Amino acid sequence: MTETNPPEHARKHWARPPYTTFTFWAFPAVVIMVLAMLGTALYLGGLSSPKDFFKDFPIAVVNQDRGAQVPGRDGSSEQQNLGRQIVDEFADEAGKDDRVDLRELSWGETQEQMERGDLYAAVVIPGSFSEDTVNLVEGSLTQDSATRPQVTLYTDPQAGSLGTKLATGAVDPGITRASEAMGEELTGSIGAAQQQAQDRVLDQLQQSQQEQSRELAKSAAQGGPAVQQFAQQVQQAQEKSVRQIADNLAPKVSSVSQEALADPVQVVSEPYQELEDGTALGMGAFYYCILLLVVGLSGSVALNVLMDGRMGAAPFEMGPVFRDNPRRIPSRILGFLIKWATFTVAAAPTSALMMWVASSVGVPVPHGVALFFLGWLALSTVSAIVLALITLGGSAGMLLSMIYLVFMGLPSAGAVVPLQAVPGFFRVIAHIEPLHHIFLTVRSVLYFDANPHAGLQSGVIALFVMLVIAVVAALAGGWAYDRFFGKRGTAGGPKHVAGRADRPTARPVTSAAEPADKSADNPRVLAGQRP
Repeated sequence: MTETNPPEHARKHWARPPYTTFTFWAFPAVVIMVLAMLGTALYLGGLSSPKDFFKDFPIAVVNQDRGAQVPGRDGSSEQQNLGRQIVDEFADEAGKDDRVDLRELSWGETQEQMERGDLYAAVVIPGSFSEDTVNLVEGSLTQDSATRPQVTLYTDPQAGSLGTKLATGAVDPGITRASEAMGEELTGSIGAAQQQAQDRVLDQLQQSQQEQSRELAKSAAQGGPAVQQFAQQVQQAQEKSVRQIADNLAPKVSSVSQEALADPVQVVSEPYQELEDGTALGMGAFYYCILLLVVGLSGSVALNVLMDGRMGAAPFEMGPVFRDNPRRIPSRILGFLIKWATFTVAAAPTSALMMWVASSVGVPVPHGVALFFLGWLALSTVSAIVLALITLGGSAGMLLSMIYLVFMGLPSAGAVVPLQAVPGFFRVIAHIEPLHHIFLTVRSVLYFDANPHAGLQSGVIALFVMLVIAVVAALAGGWAYDRFFGKRGTAGGPKHVAGRADRPTARPVTSAAEPADKSADNPRVLAGQRP
């Protein structure tokens, strides 16, 4: 038996249509189901329940309160800083778990961190907080107008609507607990405040009564004994009724005022910086990153298919045209370099066009030069990763690229849901996910004035490192494949490479009763039809 005369069972196997086998139908279906299950688990598992994985959410608290003389339960007053009490109660509430990373900062430090995206929210207690609180107590006993003391919650719109909502939800429990604790102290001082008000009224009435008694005594002295006796009776009656009159005239804290004192702190929420039109409520940077990822992924796959078809590594099919070109397949190293270099060159005008179209549809594009180079770097990095996975994994590399870049990349990007609200697995892999670093760099350019400390510097370094690792892995893996398994388009291992690298691949022969298919020796006959 020779290589050109295969056994009978081999000829039957080659002649059997592939769609008559079970694996022809089952294997693709299994791949689809596994891919769907894996994608659903990664994407929805990472983004569907942010409150369940809330951890180390960065929030600042700024106490600018000057303090004031605050009445106590015993009627005395002392200098207190009620803003300090709010901070302490807030810190105690946040310290019960690790959900909030509370940072007590000055206003200048808070602004600096807000402007580079290190904070999702900041709670600012104004300088007049204690004074406003005391005025609220006094205003509840007088006709003077008094407003509830306010605390301002500054949110970061660049974090997106969900980030703002999570920040508000993280602050509310701490502020509510602090307000209730301060309310207990204020309501406890209501009795002393009312007694002080009653004493003041009583003192005024007694002074008035004493003055009236002196006038009455003077008038009675000019009359007889009967007049003097009547004056004494009037004076005694006034002395008995003056306390009752004071009780009736003294101001009381109404039930509405008591409710306000029980929860005195009012939270006012406002954005630290207003977003410009065209930023998609703070999600514009993420959408731009998704475009870069999709263009890099799909463009690399398309380039790989087109170039493999032209080199004969795979049939070339475009519409009704089906062509099996002669094989002119370079080494895997050279093939990777040709494809990646082609994409990298095309990525430069691609980045410029994307930026121009974005600006044309109304998206603000500050620091255009920086955004252009970031887009170029992002596209080149994604392409290097995709082509490296295809070089190492073959056709399976396309699926691996989808899983790594999309299914694992979206939950760990930190854009739709902040990293502080996703499972720990995605926080860990965020450091090795291109989309996370692309988002940090693009967001820094679009929203934070290209601040290097807003993720721009670290993101650029990370993308360069990923690019180098992908290129080195593709070159090393391609060399090993060519060395130990033969070049693409050849069958066999090292023995084949050493002894029969240039021999044609064996083709089954027909029997004498079966005429040979002459068209099999002429690949051009196959043009326009499927084999």
